Order: sequence, then C-alpha cells, then structure tokens
Amino acid sequence: MPARPHRPALATAVLPLAGAGAALRRPATAWRIALATLLALVLADGAQARQRIGDLQGRSHRSPVADTRVDDIAGIVTAVERDGFWMQDTGDDDPLSSDAIYVFRGPRLGKPRVGDAVRVSGQVQEFRPGGAAGAHNLSTTRIDARGSRGSSNGWRHVSSGNRLPDPVVIGPGLLPPMAIGPAVGDIKIHPGYRLQPAAYAIDFFEALEGMRVAIDAAQSVGPRNRHGEIPVVATAQAGMAGIVTAASGGLLVGPGRFNGHRIVLDDRLRPTPAVHSGARLEGVVGVLDYSHGHYKLQLTQSVTVVSNPLTPAAAATTAPGRIALASYNVRNLGGDADAARVTAVAAQIVHALGAPHLLALQEIQDDDGVVDSGAVSADATLARLSAELEALTGRPYRYVGVDPIDLADGGAPGANIRQAFLYDSARIGFAGPVGGARDAVRVRAGPDGRVRLNLGAGRLDPTHRAFTHSRKPLVAAFTIDGQPLLVVNNHFNSKGADPPLFGTGQPPALPSATQRLAQARVVGRFVADVLAIDPEALIVVTGDFNDFAFADTLAPLHAAGLFNLTDTLPETQRYTYNHEGNLQALDHMFVSPGLRARGAPTYRVVHVNADFSDAVSDHDPGLLRFELPAAGARPP
Repeated sequence: MPARPHRPALATAVLPLAGAGAALRRPATAWRIALATLLALVLADGAQARQRIGDLQGRSHRSPVADTRVDDIAGIVTAVERDGFWMQDTGDDDPLSSDAIYVFRGPRLGKPRVGDAVRVSGQVQEFRPGGAAGAHNLSTTRIDARGSRGSSNGWRHVSSGNRLPDPVVIGPGLLPPMAIGPAVGDIKIHPGYRLQPAAYAIDFFEALEGMRVAIDAAQSVGPRNRHGEIPVVATAQAGMAGIVTAASGGLLVGPGRFNGHRIVLDDRLRPTPAVHSGARLEGVVGVLDYSHGHYKLQLTQSVTVVSNPLTPAAAATTAPGRIALASYNVRNLGGDADAARVTAVAAQIVHALGAPHLLALQEIQDDDGVVDSGAVSADATLARLSAELEALTGRPYRYVGVDPIDLADGGAPGANIRQAFLYDSARIGFAGPVGGARDAVRVRAGPDGRVRLNLGAGRLDPTHRAFTHSRKPLVAAFTIDGQPLLVVNNHFNSKGADPPLFGTGQPPALPSATQRLAQARVVGRFVADVLAIDPEALIVVTGDFNDFAFADTLAPLHAAGLFNLTDTLPETQRYTYNHEGNLQALDHMFVSPGLRARGAPTYRVVHVNADFSDAVSDHDPGLLRFELPAAGARPP
C-alpha cells in the first residue's frame, strides 16, 4: 500500500516511486499546478531554492539538517496559532518525507494568514514537547525563525489568498497500521533507520507531520477529556480483523495489541465537541501535530457530530440473600470537594451500582484536598460521602480507613490519597481495632482453625520498600450473618512515569511494573498465609491495580490461589479505564477458592465513566455479588 497518497478532488497522475516497486498516487489537480507555478515565482530571485520542506523533514524521525540554518524555504500557510504557523509545499513525491513544517516565529514577528505564500529563514530544530518532563516524547521538526536583532531570520510575505493543498484523507485505501513501532530501541537515533509507514503507525503519522490531514468519517473511541482531546479512528477501520471493539465503540487493548491506528483530535486551533465513545463525526480536517506522547490532529475547521448515542449503564437491584461489594476509584475525592461532586459520586453508587452493602474505595483525599497543610485525616471526606449515601438510601453507612503519613503515599501533593471502606452497618459487621499508618496487619490461626488478625483493619506491611511513595494495601475483617469476610483494598503504583506508546523508545520500557510486581508479591504472600491456615477462607482482593489482567505483574496473586473475576467477562467488557482511546482493565476483583466455590459470585464492570465526557470519575466501578454459606458450614 502506498504510504501517503493524496486524495484529490479532481484528476490524479500516477508517478513511479523510486525503489518501492509500486506506484504513488499524487494529485495533478488545478490547484497543484497553480501552486507549483506560484512557488516557482516565489523562489525566483535570480537563483533556485536549495532546499524544500521534504529535505528538512527527511525520511526518519529526526531531520537530516537539524541544528543548521536554512534560507528561503517556501510554502503556503495552512494554519496559524499564537507563536507560530504551519506551512506546506507541493511535495517532493517522496512518501517518507513530510511536505509540511511548523515555523516558530515567537511573539515579536507578525502573523501570516492562512493561504499566504511565504518564504522562511531560520534554524531547523527538533523540538521536544514537554521539555524535561517529556524526555521520552518524540520531537517535531520546526524552523525557528525568530533570530536576534540584525539577523536575516524570519518569514516574508509573498502573496495572499492561495488555495490550500488538498488534505491527505485517512479512510478506505489509506489506513494507519495497528502496530505502533519496530523493536529498535531509541527510534530517533537508531543508525540508518528509515520510516516504514505501511508497517508502523509511529512512522505513518511521522511521514505526515505538519501536513493537512482529513478523516473520511471518524468514530470516537473515547470521550472528550478535560484537555479538549478526542481519540478517534476512521470508521472504515473500526471493525477490521484483529481489532476488538467494545459495545461502546471503544478499542480494547490486549497482549501485543495497543491500537496504533488511533489519532487524537485536539482543540488548540478549533473547539472540539463534547462527545462520548462511539460518536460519529464528519468534517474532520486539521494539521497533524505531536505532543504529550501522541500524534494529534489540530482541527482547522468545526467538526460535525452525526451521532452521539451512548448512555451510562446501571446494575439491577441485588437479589435478597446476596451481598453486593463494589470497588470504585473515585478520582481524588477530597473533603473540600464541592457539594455537587460528592452528591454525584453518591448518586452513582446508589443508582448505577444499586447501593452495594460494602464499598472498597480508592483515591480518597484528606479533608482539605490538595492543600499541603500537613493534615492527613479523611474523616470529613468519608463522613460527607456516608451522609449522602444514607440520605439517598435510608441505610446507615459507616466508614473504615487508616490515615497515611503526610506526603508518603504519592498522588497529588498534599492530598494524601488512600483507600477506605464504606459499609452498610445494618447488614455488615465490623469490629476494630483500626491500626495506625505504621501498624502492620498480622495473621495467625485461632483455636477453631479460623484466621485471626491482630487488627480489625490495618495496612499490609506498610514499611516494605515495595510501597515507597505508593499506597499501602488496606485490609479489613468484616462479618456478614456471622461469616467472616476478609477484604484487601489496593491501589498499586501508577503507570504515570512510564514512557508513552508513541515515544522514542520502541517498544516502550515499563519501569513502573517492577514496583507493582513487588507489591503483588507482598499481597500474594499475605493471602497465601491466610489460605495456609484456612483454605476455605472467604477473601476478596480488589482495587485499582494499575495493570492489565494479562500483565505479569499480577501473577503473584494468581500464584497465591486467587482467581481474577475480570477473566469471567466477555472480552468486549474487560475495561474500567480509557487512556487516549485505549480501553483497559486496571481495576480488578480477585476471590479466594472458598468464595468462588461456595459464594456463587457474579461480577460485572458497570460502565458509567470511562466512555463519557461528563464522567463523575475516570474509572468504571466493578460490582461483585455473592452468597455466603450458613454459619458454621464447611465443605464435606
């Protein structure tokens, strides 16, 4: 398949592609002929231009002339922003080199207008978005036209009102690959690496950097986020072989499947509409950019929303005699949250989850939220949420938690996020004591052969180095109809510091996985100790594990004898989180053999957040329902 055929509105010419063994479709339209003539006039100052944009972009992820000065680079301005503009020329008939480039003009030079023919002089740079914080980001090629006083750097206006180059159209006949990148290490400095746009998405988009691009018809694969970004794919690619799509229209990740054909619509130049997953969009046209670990289409015209049909799910009422336990990352809920936020979380727990008897919560902030006051108590946070639940249900909800040491558990500075439990005290029993931040839960055998803990609730091995700057597991012993239930509430180390999928390292390294694996080993040893005493113990290990069900980091939990209920779901339902259009299950519910065999557990993820632009949280909650054996009953 040719890497970058233009899709003209009028007739096309077929030109040979040197060394490719195929033909490259190139536009031979009236605009192209007129633009070529215009640029020839623009460049005629007694000498022909030495370089074109394609010469600056080159055939790899780094410009062959980076850090050198160029003069008289000609193009038509296709988009303008505060500190710079994009320009594009007629092309060099090389599918590996982009025909467009960004010009950084700074605040002192005047702005051109879209459609202006210009000539630019300055230094070619590889600009890395995000600075030091974006060390693993790819860079974009640009011309720094600012210069110093007296320099000849800058841009010069030649003419106005020129027709823009036709956009490259992503759609039937030209679709990005699903595979993201080759296994070459640092793709920007790998010796002799040339772009392979037919094989890898990272190269497909690099070959279009800065160019005008349209999507024939687009489908959102995630909601518009708080940054105004919408991940989309061409509808022609949404249901192709090898692509697993949820009912919402989103894309599921899997082993070796991270959906490189996604592209993000951004609102840097034009607003983006508030849509959920599965929306159909038309009129998607922009210039192709890169920032914060992803290729983005900076929209240059308004998008039309053809349909946006998705509605949140809701769980049915729990049947009499069964227990409902939910795990829910409530996204940094603090005691200083406005009333509407607390009410929205409570309403989702009641109406979408059916008011579970027991809730394992993650990302509970302290009473003054992100204020770095030294306060660590979350009593006000949990009391507010409990009161809202009681007001909505008439049931007496109580809470259990352990305050962390200030600034020791990661998350937003000063917020001191932690796990906590809410429980319906009319149905669920709990008897302390509750340990402190440094008090470890220990297990021993009771005289009846059942498990005994030194604490009713406490943290699991809180001084272990696996939990340095990370949340410590919260263990609590509850009773239901006289039956003991042990619940371990987790929030493992974040993936936030890992390199992006579309980054310099191919494949990306996963340094955060080392800590998650160590955390899973600690939890696994605890579970194994409990099951060694009582193989029929009823245990739930749940929370935000920040990793996929198929990840090696969760292997110690399986090895301890637990079963992940995520694996019981249809593949199209295995997600709790949407990251840049990639649906993934980061939140899980593990159960012990005794609960799985005798509790008749059923599990579902209630999709109320991950697919929606007006979400209450960024995670979908998981809901477990089960029965308990009669008091004192043991298997034969």
